[in-house]
Amino acid sequence: MTQIKKILAGGLFAYIIIALWQTILHPEVFLQALVLGLIFITLTGIAWILDEEKLKRAEMAILWICVGLFALYAILVAGGIA
Repeated sequence: MTQIKKILAGGLFAYIIIALWQTILHPEVFLQALVLGLIFITLTGIAWILDEEKLKRAEMAILWICVGLFALYAILVAGGIA
């Protein structure tokens, strides 16, 4: 297992512990914690893609999704919506 896989797995484990604790303290955040947990599990799982070409395409897709969401947020803030 490479170092990045260990770091991702550790971060996922930490998030799950924090999400469980927050769900115990505030049950109303259960759905949000569940959805974000599933997203994190999916993104962490991408690190285990063995085909380098598929891994590169997945990483680039995630990068452009992040850039697009950041741009959308900037537009919403500039428009006074967010």
